[in-house]
Amino acid sequence: MERVQRFVFEHRRLLAAAFAGLAVLIGITSVRDSPVGVDVVVAARDLASGAVLGPDDVRTASLPPASIPAGAASDPADVVGRQVAAPMREHEMLTDRRLLDPRDLSAYGEGLVLAAVRVAAEEASMLRAGDQVDVVALDPGGEHEAAIVAQGAEVVAVPPATDQGVALQVAVTQSVALELATASVSARFSVLATTSTAG
Repeated sequence: MERVQRFVFEHRRLLAAAFAGLAVLIGITSVRDSPVGVDVVVAARDLASGAVLGPDDVRTASLPPASIPAGAASDPADVVGRQVAAPMREHEMLTDRRLLDPRDLSAYGEGLVLAAVRVAAEEASMLRAGDQVDVVALDPGGEHEAAIVAQGAEVVAVPPATDQGVALQVAVTQSVALELATASVSARFSVLATTSTAG
C-alpha cells in the first residue's frame, strides 16, 4: 500500500492530466453519439378548442427525431392563423391532425369535406377530435321519427360553445354534407359516439 501511495504522490501531476484528458474524451464521445435535435412547433401555452393561433401561442422546440410523428410542423409561420382542432396543453406538439384546415382533409380520407353540425353544449363536451359519431336528426314537433343522417362521421374540431350550442365540425362525404344541410332546415341534431379517443 505504501508503494502505491508513493507512486501516486510522485506521479500526481501526470495522473491528474491523464484523468482530465479521459474526461474530455468521454464528453466528446457522448456529444458525438447524441442524436441531433430537430426543431418542431409546440404550444407556448394551454390552448382552447377552436382557438385561432397567434404568434405568441406557439414556439419551437428541439426534439430527438425518433419522438417526432409524421405531419409535425417545423415552422411557426405555417401554423399561425390556423385553428386548433381540440384543446392542447403547453409544450404539446402541433401536427396536421391537431390543426383544422377546411381546404385540406386528406388526412381524414379521400373525397371528404367539412360539415358543421350544431348540437347541445352538453353533448359536445363529451367529444374530442378524432371521435366517430352518428348524427341523428330529430323533429322538434315530434311528427317524424328520429333518423340517422350521417353514420361514422369523424369529429375534426369541437369549437367553443355559444348560446346556440356548439357547431361541431365533422368530416363527411359531399353527399352526406348535403343531407346534413337539408335536414338542418327543419330538424335539430343529436350525436351518438360510436368510437372515442377520450381517455
